[in-house]
Amino acid sequence: MGNFFHRIYILDISTILITIPILLLVWSVIGAAFCKYIRIIGAVLAVIAVGAILYVTVLTRSESGAGADFIPFSSFERAKIQPEFYRSMLMNVFLFVPLGLSLPFIFGGSTRKRILLTILAGLLLPITVEAIQYFAHLGMAETDDAICNTVGTAIGSSAYLLTLLWRKIFFIKKDLT
Repeated sequence: MGNFFHRIYILDISTILITIPILLLVWSVIGAAFCKYIRIIGAVLAVIAVGAILYVTVLTRSESGAGADFIPFSSFERAKIQPEFYRSMLMNVFLFVPLGLSLPFIFGGSTRKRILLTILAGLLLPITVEAIQYFAHLGMAETDDAICNTVGTAIGSSAYLLTLLWRKIFFIKKDLT
């Protein structure tokens, strides 16, 4: 399993940047085409996403000393010196996109409520992960990680909006034929 995540991590940054919109588009079409089953499909994806997040951020880490960086956006300063930090930030975004893809389909209520709850979950989970990393001495707890994770969740949740658009288009076409 670790080899799978390592292969994703070493992908070109351009590949990741292309993959994110493709995921959004594909997931939104799946959401529109399988609207009867999307809550179940979303729940399965959410469980897989949370499992992958915990695997990568907590379960496979060994005790290495605790540290913390609570200064927002300090990773950008470090990235100017060490460009690898850009990859790290992008991967922190990418890791949470599947969570953002799945949660709006699970939550009930208005579109606004679904998106807000998804983003809130995308904030609370990384804060919890960072706290576990810090207190269990599993690495650096960084505000930037939580920010990037939340951004990834928000980006993923935009697929829900696309799904609503596709549903309107599909239903309009059905009415016209």
